[in-house]
Amino acid sequence: MAKSQIISQEKADRFIRMFGPRIKQLDKQIQLVQNCSRKDGYEWGFTNAVPIAFIVLFRNLTVCAKKFGLDVDVKVEGRDIEDVYDDANDKYQDNLNEC
Repeated sequence: MAKSQIISQEKADRFIRMFGPRIKQLDKQIQLVQNCSRKDGYEWGFTNAVPIAFIVLFRNLTVCAKKFGLDVDVKVEGRDIEDVYDDANDKYQDNLNEC
């Protein structure tokens, strides 16, 4: 990845101040979600909420990465994320409305 020159030091400083803590917070949240995968404490096989949530999250992450100039290809069980996203997002939104 090629680096570019800083045009605005103020914007660069703001990025440095905000990006790291937000990524750290995101990583902590991912770890908390991962804790739910422990079969000794949780059961999730009865629901399709897990694959639906991950499809939506992966799609959001690929869109985010693209905004930073990163091209990420994600496949879910061999299918491109874009091919499975709309259906998963509809179900995801329905699940949110039920909460």
